[in-house]
Amino acid sequence: MELTQAKYFLAVVEARHFTRAAERCHVSQPALTSAIKKLEIELCGQLFHRDRRGAKLTTLGTLVLDHARKLVASSEAIAACAADYGRLKNVPLRVGVIPTIGPSRLAGYLEAYRVCAPSVELEICVHPHDQLMTRLEEADLEIAISNVLTGPPAWSVIKPVYRERYFVLLPPGHDLASRATVALADLGGERYIDRTACELRDEIAERCAQSNINLYAIYRTEREAWIECLVRAGIGFAFMPEYSILSNDAVKRALVEPEVYREISILRSAERPVSPAARMFWDTLVERSSPGSSG
Repeated sequence: MELTQAKYFLAVVEARHFTRAAERCHVSQPALTSAIKKLEIELCGQLFHRDRRGAKLTTLGTLVLDHARKLVASSEAIAACAADYGRLKNVPLRVGVIPTIGPSRLAGYLEAYRVCAPSVELEICVHPHDQLMTRLEEADLEIAISNVLTGPPAWSVIKPVYRERYFVLLPPGHDLASRATVALADLGGERYIDRTACELRDEIAERCAQSNINLYAIYRTEREAWIECLVRAGIGFAFMPEYSILSNDAVKRALVEPEVYREISILRSAERPVSPAARMFWDTLVERSSPGSSG
C-alpha cells in the first residue's frame, strides 16, 4: 500500500462516497477510483461494497483500516518532525567543549543562543581536544569549542570566539596577594598545584625551564573543580584561565613576565551540511565575538 493509496482509501472511508472523497483529496473521481482498484488488485480482494447509497467497508477493508491509518499517521509525524527541524523546535544539538574552558564566559553565549532558539535541546559534551576532533569528524558532534594549539584539521572551519588571559590563583593571605600582578619569577619555590588537563601546561613549564624557575608541584589533578578548593585550603597556588575562576572572592592576579593567553575558537566540519540549529549556534557565537559586540 502506497501512501497516496492509503490517503484515498481513508478518504472514502470517511466520506462513504467515492465522488466526495475525490473532492476532499482534490483529485478527479476517476483518478481516485483507479487508485483504489489498483490497491484492491494488489491486496487480492475488494475493500468496499459499492451501491447507490455509497461505499461501505468489506471485511478485508476493515482489516486494512488500522494499518492504513498508521501509515498515514507515520507520514504526518515524519512531516511534522521535518517541519520542527526547520523551525528549530524540539531539535537536539550536541556541542563539544574542552574540559578546561570555564563556564562563566561561555554561559553568556549560551544564553544568547537560547534567546534565538529557545526550543533547541542543547547538549554540552566535555572531552579533551583530540577526542572532540574525532567526534566532530565522525559527525557525532556538530560543533566543538576548543583551544586549537597546532592549527585546525584540514577538514574543519574555525572562527575565534574570545581571547583569555592566564591568572595566578593564590591562597588567602599569601604574600604575593598584595601585588597587582605576579611575574613568573616571583613563583619560584612556591607550592604549586599542577592542572594536568591544562593545554598550556607545557608552555608554562618550558618558560620556567628557560628562566631557571623551579615550580614545586605539591598536588597534581586533572579535575578543574578541585583546583579552587585546593588553593583556598592554602595548599598552594595554581595557574588558571581568567574565565575558569568561578569564585568572586578568589585571590587572583594577572600573570606577567611573561603574559600568557589562549584563543578559544569554534569549529565545525567543512565536509557536511550544517543543520539549522548548528548554523544558528555558529552565527550567534561568531556575531557576539565580533568587534563592537557585547559578547
